Amino acid sequence: MAVVYFGGAPTSRISPRLRLSSLVAGLDEGRKEVFHSLAELGRELGFSIYLVGGSVRDALIGTQVLDLDFSVVGDGVAIGKRFAEQSEGKLTVYQQFGTATVVTPGCRVDLVTARREEYPTAGQLPQVTPGSIDDDLKRRDFTINAMAVRVWPEGGDFLDPLGGFNDLEAGVIRVLHGRSFVDDPTRMFRAVRYEQRLGFRIDDETQSLLSDAVSRGLMDSVSGDRWLHEVERILDEAEPGLVLLRAAELGLMSGLHPSLAKDGDIRALVDCGEVPQDPDEWLAGLFSPLTSAEGEELIQRLRLSGPRATLARDTIDLRNIEETAGELAERPSELYRILRPFAPQAIAARMKLTGDLSVRRALSRYLNELRFVRSSLTGDDLLEMGVPQGPLVGEILTQLRDARMDGRLLSREDERALARCLLAHSQEGATK
Repeated sequence: MAVVYFGGAPTSRISPRLRLSSLVAGLDEGRKEVFHSLAELGRELGFSIYLVGGSVRDALIGTQVLDLDFSVVGDGVAIGKRFAEQSEGKLTVYQQFGTATVVTPGCRVDLVTARREEYPTAGQLPQVTPGSIDDDLKRRDFTINAMAVRVWPEGGDFLDPLGGFNDLEAGVIRVLHGRSFVDDPTRMFRAVRYEQRLGFRIDDETQSLLSDAVSRGLMDSVSGDRWLHEVERILDEAEPGLVLLRAAELGLMSGLHPSLAKDGDIRALVDCGEVPQDPDEWLAGLFSPLTSAEGEELIQRLRLSGPRATLARDTIDLRNIEETAGELAERPSELYRILRPFAPQAIAARMKLTGDLSVRRALSRYLNELRFVRSSLTGDDLLEMGVPQGPLVGEILTQLRDARMDGRLLSREDERALARCLLAHSQEGATK
């Protein structure tokens, strides 16, 4: 295998570490087929195709390669469309950037047209023009993501124009140039994600550039939905709490909103005996110490909507009724009634964060027991018993559930007896 450099001194240690043939041999059959199909398409269309970025990085460090990223010197969209037809995969095209994504049953394949990028304004999306593989690697975020292996034409050349392999061996996260965080401030969160995921360190110059970008307020140049995307990617990490703490240490969280300089609840979740497994519990941890006003500002900043906006508000509101929840620990149906409106992830996060044992027990009982309690009778059962169709069915089911929850009903017959009593009482009231 040839080792190709655009700059820097080659190292003999690189050659045995990554060959295209050995890389492909380590993949499952579905991913092997992707390589063969793309090589054939490259031959047919006359395009050079390279495996790039995270796929190469992960192959070099021995991490399983799942999603596959390719750079096409020519037309990535054309290759993507042809590959989608062959694989019967779901195709998504981003024509503005010359990229295509094909999702097959076992793999996600990203194909980009090799390109140059220019950032006319800090923090805005770049203007792109087709380029060489050298151009494509130089536009990337970090040296460890700026390596490639040629898939077609055959030969499997390894390309490392910016010293990514040496940084990979040294465990260093390094930007490619001094304006990297000016051009795209979201790279700052990516630097922290890679640092924590890989157990690397952000090099001193890169960290200095990061700090300068934060102090200059460059995070304000990026739209909220792009920051939300970065936060969501953090939440999908294996250890999101460590990423969030490091981001707070570097000033990135307060760059999103001043109130996020307070990392106490995230640190408490990291240190608690039961670390959250649900990503939304970490999101709840972000909002947990905030006031309602601060929470609304952050919701607007990140453009949160739907269930996650509800989760954020629930987390803050729940903190304000903790004492009441603890007092209702021995009155299950009333405890259920006040906690039912809140998102379970908010309750789970508060359960881990509260220092009040009675509150923790109450929240735990709701999460693990009360919210699953149901009457053994159904609406159809009540209709067969003569309950008229309408709101009375729901009212009786609610009372049956509450009575079972409070331990006043022990059997299905007990429920039927109570249902008959409630029906008779409603009929008596109707005749008065």
